Amino acid sequence: MSNNSNPVSADRSLTVAMVAFTAAFALHGVDHFRRGMTASPPSVMVGGMIQGVFVVMALVLVLGRHRWAAEAATYVGFGSAALFTYAHVLPTFLPGYQDSFSSGPRVNVTWFSWLTAAGEIGTGLVLGYVGLQARRIVANQLAGQGNS
Repeated sequence: MSNNSNPVSADRSLTVAMVAFTAAFALHGVDHFRRGMTASPPSVMVGGMIQGVFVVMALVLVLGRHRWAAEAATYVGFGSAALFTYAHVLPTFLPGYQDSFSSGPRVNVTWFSWLTAAGEIGTGLVLGYVGLQARRIVANQLAGQGNS
């Protein structure tokens, strides 16, 4: 997103980032089906389902141009990237709460798994950043209205 404070541009960027993240999240879900639903511990599967609820809520807020859309996008983007990195990229610290691609047991992990991991982490970080920028633009607008 550019450094300008155009709310239309910020809104468009937020929508594009949210749709891209939702697509990456869905593609990661496809990888879980491909690997088999028992390849991940139940806590990871439940966590992914809870994450899915938050992703859908953020998507609805962003597409509906709700006033909380930027906040939802920020939390969902950065939160998903952090939790996904812990669950799938870092070495296994707590086996019941991780499905690490970098350490055992790596059930059916392929290049596609890594591609979906990178896609979800990358789009999550972008979504979080774009959400922060949109929040900044809204805050600047409100501050400008208060000075009028």
